[in-house]
Amino acid sequence: MIKIPNLIGDEKADAIVSRFINDRLIRIMEDIILDEVVWKMAERGELDPEAASKSFDELVDISKLIPNMDFAEMVSTDYLPENYPIEQANEAFLGVYKLLKSEEEYVPNKLMEFVLFCIINKEVGEVDLINSDMLSGMFDGIDVEFDGFEDFDDDIEDNLIDEDDVEEITTIERLPEADRIIVKNAVLELHKGGHEGEELESFAENSVEKYEDLRAYFDICFIDTDCLKLGEYTEDELKSLELN
Repeated sequence: MIKIPNLIGDEKADAIVSRFINDRLIRIMEDIILDEVVWKMAERGELDPEAASKSFDELVDISKLIPNMDFAEMVSTDYLPENYPIEQANEAFLGVYKLLKSEEEYVPNKLMEFVLFCIINKEVGEVDLINSDMLSGMFDGIDVEFDGFEDFDDDIEDNLIDEDDVEEITTIERLPEADRIIVKNAVLELHKGGHEGEELESFAENSVEKYEDLRAYFDICFIDTDCLKLGEYTEDELKSLELN
């Protein structure tokens, strides 16, 4: 797991929030990986009729992605600094996935932070783009047909939401109710000296909601955004600047 720097201060609540954030980021990364793998399978005519019911682990062999230059090109374009060698793109991107899947907590290095920042930023941007397109009527009456994706067509059509359902496209994902209660009670207990009554209740609710909103992850998952300087400096140069 990545070590989340900005948590509540209660051991049980922090463990819940940390696991929730890491699991959510894992799912986002698996969607990115799966989209690329499935598209390539479809292009090669290798997408069998049962593919839609298969799990991520059944469809994706991570070890085969490491030397895959098609995958590296996508990763390099969307999730890595421009000056980073494409030959090492998959190792960097999949290294973040491996870190998230680990049971141990690790502080990500600057390159991993860069990848993670881009993943979160792209996901938030895609939600905003979908909402914008729906408001403009771009999806009105759309007929979905993708060659090689016959078994996925129904799922895709089900996920296209008309203008009346715009609010369903969101960056918010709620904690499971039992976990949410534990986390909120922890916030209430820790801050009852500084707030009271409705103010305390509102503060606690807002505190929990930020862990549920992907937009807040830029503040939650990163102490700073120095990782974005990797577009200008190498990792060694950035370390030198930080030391100075």
